[in-house]
Amino acid sequence: MLKYQAIAEDIRQKITQGTYQPDDQLPLTSELEKIYHASKMTIKRALDHLESEGLIVKRRGSGTFVKGLAMNDLDKLIRHSRSQLFGMSKVYAGHAVTSKVRVFEIVTAPKEVKTQLRLNHETFVYRIVRVRLLDGTPFSLETSYMPIFLIPNLRRRHAEQSIFSYIRDSLHLKIQSAHRIVRVRGANSQESAELHIASDSPVAVVQETYFLASGLPFNYSITTHEPKHFALETVIID
Repeated sequence: MLKYQAIAEDIRQKITQGTYQPDDQLPLTSELEKIYHASKMTIKRALDHLESEGLIVKRRGSGTFVKGLAMNDLDKLIRHSRSQLFGMSKVYAGHAVTSKVRVFEIVTAPKEVKTQLRLNHETFVYRIVRVRLLDGTPFSLETSYMPIFLIPNLRRRHAEQSIFSYIRDSLHLKIQSAHRIVRVRGANSQESAELHIASDSPVAVVQETYFLASGLPFNYSITTHEPKHFALETVIID
């Protein structure tokens, strides 16, 4: 974990524990430099990170404050910010998240996949199709593509458990960010069968490209969500 990330995590914990309450002013940058033995640039980066998550707000001429939300809403934001890059098992912590792997194969990257993963030549990728279940009930159908040269030795058993855990814990790679597009349409016949929903029921389709800390895109996925278990929350920063 980088220095600015460790500082941001410590401030998150202080918000969670109530050390910093909604609308409280955080210590000045100069004080934070002394507290964390860090440079002004590192403190700024940590605060910018927390601001991007919607946890704090910078008021020109006044300082930096904890967002004026109810504590349960702040806690939800914190849990979401921690989990969104760690896979479904983290997003739905406290529930049983399991997977049924329908397809696990190595293919030549299709054109759209090459574009999304910035592959300039013919490259082999994993193609993995999984039904994700929440407490035994299907809630999403996911198709993922990952270059084998970036994610080596991936096996079907990893797909049945947690691919992101394998990437973090076995390959020791850091998942840094994701670009996400959400669309709504009617379910097709495969989605209807796999998610146990009526034909042409509305579904949320999430197209995502995930990036490593190196800046390389490593995962392009298209996930269809059963609407009962899908909600989109955003934070808008001016």
